[in-house]
Amino acid sequence: MFTIEIFLWLHVVLASFWVGGMIFLSLVVVPYIRNKPFRREAYEEVGKRFSLYGTIITLALLFLTGMVIAHLIHGGLTTRTLKEKLFLFFIILVISLTHDLWAGKKAFYSEKHRKIAKWLGILNLLLGLLMVYMGVRIRMGL
Repeated sequence: MFTIEIFLWLHVVLASFWVGGMIFLSLVVVPYIRNKPFRREAYEEVGKRFSLYGTIITLALLFLTGMVIAHLIHGGLTTRTLKEKLFLFFIILVISLTHDLWAGKKAFYSEKHRKIAKWLGILNLLLGLLMVYMGVRIRMGL
């Protein structure tokens, strides 16, 4: 039981960091630096750091802890909701990588890419919130 609690705790902390980080970026960081003369440097630095911690490390650990939890509690991907959550995770991963490695990098040079990066970020946040909801439903046995 102790092992399950640790993995659940870590999974919730990681999900909080990832979703909370996106909310913080969109409500605090972006509005603050939007019209500053250093905005390009700030976007690049914040983007690199959040991409490393938010996309690469956090999503990798969310995947690992989620798979361990699915195995320890449910005996694997045994329910439709678990399978849907895993499928949604991979969609989020693709969107995150597209945002970070393509649209985000070109956003300073193209209005089109800036808009794409913005909407990919919004979509990822909404899907992240949906993932949290799905996790709650799974944990409640719904």
